[in-house]
Amino acid sequence: MRRATVVLVLLSVTSTDRVYAQCPDGAPPPCRTATRPVSVPAPNSVAVLYFDNLSPDTADAYLADGLTEEITSRLGGVQRLQIKRPSRDAARRLRDTVPDYLVAVGRVLRVRYLVEGSVRRAGARVRVSVRLVKAANGFRIWGEDYDRATSDLLVLQEAIAREVATGIAGRLVPAERAALAARPTRNPEAFERFLRGNYYLTQRTPSSVARAIEEYQAAVKLDPEFTSALARMARGYAAFLGAFPWDYGGAPPESLLARAFAADDQALRYDPNSSDAWMAKAALLSVGDPRAFERARVAFERAIALDPSNAEAHHGYAAYLRVLGDDSAAATAYHRALAIEPQRAISLQGLGWLYLSARRYAEALRWLDSALAVDPGFYLAFVRRARVHLLLDQTAEARSDAETAVRLGAGDRLSGQTVLALVEGRLGDTLAARGRVDRLLRDLQHPERPSPSAAFLGAALVAVGEPDRAVDFLEHVPRGVWVWSELRAPEFDPIRSDPRFQRLVEESRPR
Repeated sequence: MRRATVVLVLLSVTSTDRVYAQCPDGAPPPCRTATRPVSVPAPNSVAVLYFDNLSPDTADAYLADGLTEEITSRLGGVQRLQIKRPSRDAARRLRDTVPDYLVAVGRVLRVRYLVEGSVRRAGARVRVSVRLVKAANGFRIWGEDYDRATSDLLVLQEAIAREVATGIAGRLVPAERAALAARPTRNPEAFERFLRGNYYLTQRTPSSVARAIEEYQAAVKLDPEFTSALARMARGYAAFLGAFPWDYGGAPPESLLARAFAADDQALRYDPNSSDAWMAKAALLSVGDPRAFERARVAFERAIALDPSNAEAHHGYAAYLRVLGDDSAAATAYHRALAIEPQRAISLQGLGWLYLSARRYAEALRWLDSALAVDPGFYLAFVRRARVHLLLDQTAEARSDAETAVRLGAGDRLSGQTVLALVEGRLGDTLAARGRVDRLLRDLQHPERPSPSAAFLGAALVAVGEPDRAVDFLEHVPRGVWVWSELRAPEFDPIRSDPRFQRLVEESRPR
């Protein structure tokens, strides 16, 4: 990225809830001065770096990622340990470019220990190599090579987590041993399908989330009481129902919502204390009934209380609070997600979006730059950064980001094309901008009742000099907090005094 002044911009959260690029010596802020030393990591802090996939088949990447995440999750059950979650790609880019990358990662994450490893699959067997090292110098504390059948993955991850926890915390008490031994399922094949589902779910594209749902369905068929698979299946359905809905085989939203609630209710019947299930419940309540504020809030808070180290739960809560307009609380929740996972690109762009809505463009730009430094392929961050550049009259940068967003966001044509129309309108190419907006309007899945995500098309109509047509279009979008959140955008400021627009805002405002 053009603003990167180091090999890679990694991020760290400070006590003042601000995030900056790492210091010249590789340490996270605050940078060292004669009077201000670098903060010392907690003595039992640890991060599990994503394991390398050494299998000949690149499709086995799900196995390396899945083992990493499950080992991290098990370690989170040991309350004496402080768990940090690194970015897979950021850590690997550091490894490829920076000497003593383990020391650099340790400084960025502020941890005392790191776990690294590799996975190689050969037929029905898997070889896993693991090392526990001191982050300050990269010295090995413990290491082991495991050669097991793939059907032993559940036993294997338990053994690795136990050795890591013992190496850091010493002798484990019975409750800690029990937490490490807890298994999400007893069926090895169901567990492997679950790992595949998790791999696809994190890719956050329509096709990958649909594939994740298929894997979770297969896991539940093998083990009907597999709570985590049921909960994540519900989260997968929720992804097709949010403010930016995707098409799921032509299924109507009501059908998807019913399937999602059925899966999540079943998960909560089997385990009322599943953080995953409560997080899915919160997401479904917020998209299914956007005015059920308190029920969704309670579900989010329950998910976080059950698993305070769940960065995804903090992020989901932040996004929910942002939509409701509680910007201060949303920023706090985003920072809590980043305290757990400092290189979490989606939370970084969430803060960028928050500051964009607040018209604090310099801060918005910094957060979005950071998100793209961590994940250069994150198309939504390009969409939002293009908007910020445009609002700062940086039209060349805005066009570049908008075109990149269109190229990367094939599964979400609406967002990239809309911001590109905004750029064309600002540059005076009104004919091209109107043509683009007209094509997008024709392509809407439900033109008579556009989804909340389509509301931003109204801003493009404003940009091409058609404010009345913009309000006409917005009056067809269903009222609700998702629309209210979109209408806060600075791009609507030229029509903010229009009485019809003001009525739309009031009818959608959270109450």
